[in-house]
Amino acid sequence: MTSRNNIIAAIDIGTTKIVAIMGEIDSDGKLRIIGMEKTVSRGVKRGVIHSIEDTIVAIREVVERLVEKTNIDISKVYVGIAGQHIRSIKNRQFKYIQNGIGEITKLDVDEILNENYRIPIEVGEQVLHVIPQDFVVDKEAGIRNPVGMAGRRLDGNFNIIIGRTASARNIEKCVKEVGLEIEELVLEPLASSLAVLSEEEKEAGVVLVDIGGGTTDITVYFDGILRHTAVIPFGGDIVTRDIKEGCSVLIKQAEALKIQFGEAVADMVDEEKVVTIPSVGGWDPKEISFKTLAQIIQCRMEEILDSVKFQIEITGLHDKIGAGIVLTGGGALLTNLDVLTQKHTGIDVRIGYPGTSSKIILDEALNQPIYSTGIGLILKGLSQPVKRTPGQNAEKNKTVQKKGFQKFFAALFDMDDSKM
Repeated sequence: MTSRNNIIAAIDIGTTKIVAIMGEIDSDGKLRIIGMEKTVSRGVKRGVIHSIEDTIVAIREVVERLVEKTNIDISKVYVGIAGQHIRSIKNRQFKYIQNGIGEITKLDVDEILNENYRIPIEVGEQVLHVIPQDFVVDKEAGIRNPVGMAGRRLDGNFNIIIGRTASARNIEKCVKEVGLEIEELVLEPLASSLAVLSEEEKEAGVVLVDIGGGTTDITVYFDGILRHTAVIPFGGDIVTRDIKEGCSVLIKQAEALKIQFGEAVADMVDEEKVVTIPSVGGWDPKEISFKTLAQIIQCRMEEILDSVKFQIEITGLHDKIGAGIVLTGGGALLTNLDVLTQKHTGIDVRIGYPGTSSKIILDEALNQPIYSTGIGLILKGLSQPVKRTPGQNAEKNKTVQKKGFQKFFAALFDMDDSKM
């Protein structure tokens, strides 16, 4: 078994599947995916671990298969965190500039960045990410990079992403039990955006809708900056359950019906088409109308899209989404879902494939929306972020978070971070 310094590994712990993926950085600095394994997820509900034991078994299975397939050992992984407990809030921090030169320095910016980690939040929650939006220098608003500007007062507007501490600890425990260390815990919608969104789309304004098994993750970008993120507690699984109840079939049959024959727009389906469900346990065979199946799917997807519309509207950016909506995740593969989404929201829509990024080399089999999060986690590693180990004491976490966001800010505004 070999080990290499140019290898990046990640684990996507989802509601329906757990994926282990490995990439190798080539001489051109691009990431080539060299292995991927997946298995059914039985211990996760709506993006949150509900069974430690089942999740450990699944993670161990995919990691062992990945290591055996590639003959490359791994010790550290990037891991995603998601779930309906994720929320974001806006916050504003300020400070007076009191240095001798009367100019704003990186230290000044770092200070107000790190103040966001001290804001009061609910018991059992922690700040996962702090995303700077813009800055104000002496009442001059809309400044993206205030470093070097003359001024007496610096204000910063921030988007703070908060998650449940217990959820992060459960993920850490499962990964450690398999003998791995978490390189960085990454919000899954942010990972997916790395894989499927271009920088031009983020600049023009874009909404990423990642439809997973248990949840639908939403991120909104404008002017190249993450403006909003939210998690809707519905995904592909609830569509499957609707089909099970509406067509009176088994859950496995409902899932097969959705994948093979499901469509998102009932008016586009031939009313005469039917599929026959074979007899099970002595019951007679059953005929399911394609039209009925589509009506069930459309009803639930419209409910999810209503929530997407609401999240877009509360940002105040509805009229500034120049690049449209990008659908990704397993649920994006529903036939004509892009048509339904465009009709329901009035915004242009495309399907997001992880091969969009110019930084990655993918086989066609892996260039599928279902792998967007896993591949995005690998791409997160390509940027070589500051290492963060979950479970450190509070003082260590503050230091690591400070350095991490110094580098994040530097990357966001193309600043030199060599001395941070």
